[in-house]
Amino acid sequence: MSEKRLRMLWGNKAAWCIILIAVALAASYIRPLRLEEGGEITFLSMMLVCLIGYLCGPKTGVAGAFLYAVLKYVLDYCLHVFDASILIPEMWDYLLGLTLLGICGILTAQGWSLRPAFLIAVLLRYIESVWNCIYFYYRPDESPLQNLHYGLVYCGGYIGLELLLSLVILSIPPVNEAIEFLKQVAGSKYTEDYDFF
Repeated sequence: MSEKRLRMLWGNKAAWCIILIAVALAASYIRPLRLEEGGEITFLSMMLVCLIGYLCGPKTGVAGAFLYAVLKYVLDYCLHVFDASILIPEMWDYLLGLTLLGICGILTAQGWSLRPAFLIAVLLRYIESVWNCIYFYYRPDESPLQNLHYGLVYCGGYIGLELLLSLVILSIPPVNEAIEFLKQVAGSKYTEDYDFF
């Protein structure tokens, strides 16, 4: 990539939003574990979606998370699943659950640091996933408590493991330095002071 093109990324929040959505979508298909009923641990896709808000601000973060959710839903379900019984439940889970990751940008704009904001955003996604599991996949042959227990454990399995992996990655100092540098790049115009070429 030429120096001129690299300089165009400075202060260009829309470009960073698109880049992060594309990388998050690619990472979402690296699945170390996929559960039988649809839950999956991806390679840091939730963290990448949360970084949209952290790098680009709250409005872009929520819009980017929503766009990611729509694209992920279309790619995962609309293009190859023709079973209407799962299209609606999965639509809610994707469009609401994944868009909730945009809350990270709102919290960091209010002064929260990245890790706690990421944790809250993922917790909200977890709550939505448990609700979705109970509401749409309720097992009438089991008690409400058993259904709740199933939702908590099932959703906690795949969301919790990816959260732990992401928090470990976010605890690595060079990763934090890179994220802070990208935040500076996304949020400010290029000046000669930043000339690293």
